[in-house]
Amino acid sequence: MTRSVDIVIHNDLSEIALVRDALDRLGSELEVPGRAIIQLQVALDEIVSNVIKYSWADGGKHEFLVRITVNDGGVALDVFDDGEAFDPRGVPEPDPLPAGKRPEPGGVGIHMVKKLVDDFAYERIDGRNHTRLTKKCATGAVTKEN
Repeated sequence: MTRSVDIVIHNDLSEIALVRDALDRLGSELEVPGRAIIQLQVALDEIVSNVIKYSWADGGKHEFLVRITVNDGGVALDVFDDGEAFDPRGVPEPDPLPAGKRPEPGGVGIHMVKKLVDDFAYERIDGRNHTRLTKKCATGAVTKEN
């Protein structure tokens, strides 16, 4: 069985909480392991905040869609936006830092996302970015009703 929730948010950082709460609720309801939820929260926060900060050069108000899908094999997070084309998978890995030095902004979060999820996909379709993060894990979705 598969359950999905669609959340439409604006390009406002305060709205990340709406997506985070929806993931928490669906994850709890369908018995997604806590570790997987935490990893997905971090990855989703990074992708959504990047969309909000960098997708629209005009600075105007925009909407975009986040879809959370849980099935018995894991969780998929899809982000659909009509911002500038950008494939986050192409961000190079940051250079190793000497002990005690903090990284410069840019690219570290995407590198972290790559380590937190099992699959990181991107495509541009009809002028829209579609980023998909997938985490494989056993869930209770197979035993729950729609």
